Amino acid sequence: MGILLFFLVALLGDNNRLTRLGTLVHAQSNERRVLAHMPGDITIGALFSVHHQPPADKVHERKCGAVREQYGIQRVEAMMHTLDRINADPNILPNITLGCEIRDSCWHSAVALEQSIEFIRDTLVSTEEEESMSRCSANGGGIPMKGKKPIVGLIGPGSSSVAIQVQNLLQLFNIPQIAYSATSMDLSDKSLYKYFMRVVPSDAQQARAMVDIVKRYNWTYVSAIHTEGNYGESGMEAFKEMAAKEGICIAHSDKIYSNAGEQSFDRLLEKLRSHLPKARVVACFCEGMTVRGILKAMRRRRLVGEFLLVGSDGWADRYDVTDGYQKEAAGGITIKLQSAYVTWFDDYYLNLQPDTNQRNPWFLEFWQHRFQCRLKGHPQENTKYNRTCTKKESLRLHYAQDTKMGFVINAIYSMAYGLHTMQKALCPGYLGLCDAMRPIDGRKLLDFLMRTNFTGVSGEVVLFDENGDSPGRYEIMNFKQMSEEDYSYIHVGSWDNRGLKMDDEEIWANSSAIIHSVCSDPCERAQIKV
Repeated sequence: MGILLFFLVALLGDNNRLTRLGTLVHAQSNERRVLAHMPGDITIGALFSVHHQPPADKVHERKCGAVREQYGIQRVEAMMHTLDRINADPNILPNITLGCEIRDSCWHSAVALEQSIEFIRDTLVSTEEEESMSRCSANGGGIPMKGKKPIVGLIGPGSSSVAIQVQNLLQLFNIPQIAYSATSMDLSDKSLYKYFMRVVPSDAQQARAMVDIVKRYNWTYVSAIHTEGNYGESGMEAFKEMAAKEGICIAHSDKIYSNAGEQSFDRLLEKLRSHLPKARVVACFCEGMTVRGILKAMRRRRLVGEFLLVGSDGWADRYDVTDGYQKEAAGGITIKLQSAYVTWFDDYYLNLQPDTNQRNPWFLEFWQHRFQCRLKGHPQENTKYNRTCTKKESLRLHYAQDTKMGFVINAIYSMAYGLHTMQKALCPGYLGLCDAMRPIDGRKLLDFLMRTNFTGVSGEVVLFDENGDSPGRYEIMNFKQMSEEDYSYIHVGSWDNRGLKMDDEEIWANSSAIIHSVCSDPCERAQIKV
């Protein structure tokens, strides 16, 4: 560990690459990376996948893909607006302003680690400046430099594989991390990931829900696919272990990267086809873009209706997974983390305009991408679009709120309430930050965060167990054809620690419509297996 710390200190020492722009809100970058900054007495870091992960042929360059709305821009805006609401609330951290520094993880470990190193660099530089201030004060002179405040904690990132890489770095510096969608079981291990917490449950519970669905319909012979990486691997391992105990056999098991090429997905489909017609059900512990890759391969191989996918929460009820490939996805049963719709976010987000939204450095890029138009004369004008933006564009067009919005907001509130409780305990009777919180000790903050208990944005209780996990509650969705051109996600059931509840009639017209996925049918009377 000493060698690693020495390496990091050497690596992070040069802070001149970052350029500060503006006064209240800054867009900063080194050669490629942009960040959003809101000033405050306390700074919270965040990693969101503002862009898609690098395609397979660009991974070595760490060159990110297209800008994302739900997983990216919406989460950036949710962070900023949630902090606006917290700072305006006299009952949370009175006389203390929360700020943030938001960076783009691109849903890719290498990029997220690079951005986390930048967070740590700020921490080291701020510590060095603080020591310099003490020396200046002791000597009775000198004017200390005023640098960026270090982050006291981190929100995100979304992917389990990426979260593990980031946690391995953050815990060296005692920086708590609260995730909003990283669900891998491995992250429950406090001996390895001490400073990691999450407002979502471990995948162990989701695997149980998936097995319960398969068992309910007597699908005793299924194929199993997972996304390459920690989320898919640990989740599928749990699924197969539980399935075996229930007498469910795995016809074929395979894995694939979300950004794999077309040939890789085509080969995967051919392997699955080799087990037809017996194994028609495919359990997919997959990220959303993995599912989309499978659906595209189904279109290329003309495999509509041959398989029924049972998908994990990486798919959930996301239309960006199924758009353009609805026929291939039809019938799919998916698991979604239970989270209510956040109405007040819509009231804020849907009124954003490029002329007035100055604090999100990715917003103009997103606006031009979303509406396929150029902001003529603007420094960030994208000349690849021929049409000029008219100022009549509206985010209400084809709008869909991020399905994990409630978890993102609850993660931010968890950090705020932890800091609030810490301030009351360490600074009794004092408004603002007292000397006991200058600087904020991450080890102490972790203790207060683990004891956090409050009513979440959707009215649910938010709390953490001894592993830093939250309770598991899931909705079961069915992607269904409603009319000739209309496909929708329909709520068909729920799962919690009391078990599975399903509305079978909502999925199947009658019992004979339930598809078969068995190695062999049970013997009838007076028959024996040979």
